[in-house]
Amino acid sequence: MTQYARPDNDPTQTTNWVPSTGSSLYAMIDEASTDDGDWVQVTDDMMGQTETFKVDLGTVTDPVSSSDHKVTVRASDSVGFGSVTFTVKLKQGATTISNITSFTLAGSVANYTYTLPTAEADSITSYGSLLLEISAEDTMMGAAVTNVYQAFFECPDALAPAGRALITHSPAVPTAYSAAYSITKTVN
Repeated sequence: MTQYARPDNDPTQTTNWVPSTGSSLYAMIDEASTDDGDWVQVTDDMMGQTETFKVDLGTVTDPVSSSDHKVTVRASDSVGFGSVTFTVKLKQGATTISNITSFTLAGSVANYTYTLPTAEADSITSYGSLLLEISAEDTMMGAAVTNVYQAFFECPDALAPAGRALITHSPAVPTAYSAAYSITKTVN
């Protein structure tokens, strides 16, 4: 199974990104299921400025694994020429875990997913202190509009704590002759 850390708070910040409705940025991009009906948006200021916002992520349990750690952002831009430099940083507090600069927005709404390399996943020491920092800059200074519709971090489920028994039964399908259950494995 998979755990998801979705936006759950707007940290104190000054930003030109605005929500499509209300005043909260995180509430526009925290959906469990894709919903393009709300978003956060920024219009390039044609001054070459990078526009950034941050959202805190909900807590997930340390999976004690460095595999399958991913950041997904659903976004679009109004230009579609690849002129928007779209950067996503996964941070733990003030520490950057991953600086993802490989997203080239293509105009239409799309999911952009980055899988963290082992070293980046291993550098996470507190899964309850993660946040996303999302930035856009129109390098052609053409007043591009950038929208973000959804963002989240995912990782595998946590293993059973050491010393806790995993209960199984034998046989796999009890019959009229044998319906015995037993503890067969302990995670260490």
